Amino acid sequence: FPSKIDIMTSASNDLSAVTNTLTDDVSSWEGKNLISVTQMTTSGLLRVFQTAQEMRDLVRSKGGDDRLKHKVLASIFYEASTRTSCSFQAAMMRLGGTFLHVDGGKGGNTSASKKGESLEDTIRCLECYTDVTVLRHPTTGSVQQVALGDGTVK
Repeated sequence: FPSKIDIMTSASNDLSAVTNTLTDDVSSWEGKNLISVTQMTTSGLLRVFQTAQEMRDLVRSKGGDDRLKHKVLASIFYEASTRTSCSFQAAMMRLGGTFLHVDGGKGGNTSASKKGESLEDTIRCLECYTDVTVLRHPTTGSVQQVALGDGTVK
């Protein structure tokens, strides 16, 4: 499992610099942001499916393991999605890790957005406490901007 990878989901505009960079070689994933499937080569996509099947088999046979013990996931959702949020949290727990959940949407549990802190600043701060970040944000391109550092998003 890569030591640091951020999984961020959002529509994106220009990912040409990172297109076809994630392969079946695990080292190609280390320290990378996963924003779009266009980043994966065919072999990289097959690696994801293979790993997903291995995880399914592990959960069915043993319920999980502790390969992510002492690892922390930041689950940051500015847009509600119960199933997506729970799937990341359950996966982390089944592999022995823990998670921090931030509900950044309207009426959420974070003061950062209410105080005007940029999304980038919030993410960079939380990355100091965690090993992997999952971000869901309703503004098109916001995840790309955070991951690639090309703008300020509120």
